[in-house]
Amino acid sequence: MNRCFYSIVFFVLISLASAQYKIKYFELDYTSKKVDNSLYTSIKFLDSREDTSNMGIVRVGTLNKEAFVNANGSFSTQISNLLSKINGSVTAQQNELLFQLRRLKFVEKAEEGKEFGYCFFRANLFANNGSNYNMISSIDTFIVVEAKDVTKPIIEEANKIIANFLIEGLTKKVNEVSSLTMNEILKIDSIEKLKIKVYNVSAYTNGVYKTFMSFKAQIPDYTLFSITFEDGEITEVKAKNRKGKVSKVKSANVYAIVNNGKPFISAKYGYYPIVKNNNDFYFIGDDKLHFIKGQIIKTNSIFNSSEYVYNPLPITSVFEIKIDHVNGKFMRVREMKN
Repeated sequence: MNRCFYSIVFFVLISLASAQYKIKYFELDYTSKKVDNSLYTSIKFLDSREDTSNMGIVRVGTLNKEAFVNANGSFSTQISNLLSKINGSVTAQQNELLFQLRRLKFVEKAEEGKEFGYCFFRANLFANNGSNYNMISSIDTFIVVEAKDVTKPIIEEANKIIANFLIEGLTKKVNEVSSLTMNEILKIDSIEKLKIKVYNVSAYTNGVYKTFMSFKAQIPDYTLFSITFEDGEITEVKAKNRKGKVSKVKSANVYAIVNNGKPFISAKYGYYPIVKNNNDFYFIGDDKLHFIKGQIIKTNSIFNSSEYVYNPLPITSVFEIKIDHVNGKFMRVREMKN
């Protein structure tokens, strides 16, 4: 009886695991105090995200089923409706905004019985001056929420951040110096990279870089250093400080290394070679899975009353990872399947 019951339960779990991804809808809303003396009554939306198919993945339901986050209808319409809800009904001036969404991605992780929700948000706000656009404000932020079930609170926090970003821009004066054409706005990543030295050099400066700031400026923190390799992998880094003392440098205190002109990134599970492709930096490295994956397997154990058991798979995997040119954070591109 018990064996039959457990078999049915596990087969149901298998069927659920193989089902298609669910959808978790994201919808902007605003019910707080309206803004008086707003300078804008209309808004255009420009989606400049690298991946416009979804806004990341969250976990829903009792089985923590993966669900793609997508806008509930047109996000352009949502932004326009948000502006209407924020604006005071009489005092707003007849000017137009441009809201450029550059990144909006949700991620959930489970560690040691806790759930963490993350949201990456990057956007620009411009004022239409007739022929070009003047920058009003920009944002690049990272939201973290810890809760028993993080899906609802992380989405609510993202809603607040987007609304507050728009609110702050409604009464803010434009940056008259920063005037861009629509074509330049569409290529904003390329324009930004033109101002970052590491994206515009033919040879990288040897040294140990403690931060992304020093790496992108190609100004190493240590220029006198030595590296120990084992089986082709970096296992130890030593450097000489300003006082002439040679000591081991912890990988946690290193962002990148350039050795004999070859750049390496320092990540959680080791050092990995950096490659440049289409003016972006990538590396292939190990990283922890957001949720521990597993599989249902048949067991012949005499100590287990069920015929099938859930067998956890390794908690790390290999990913292709892109380095964000704005803040140096690591962005997973894809999991490298065997």
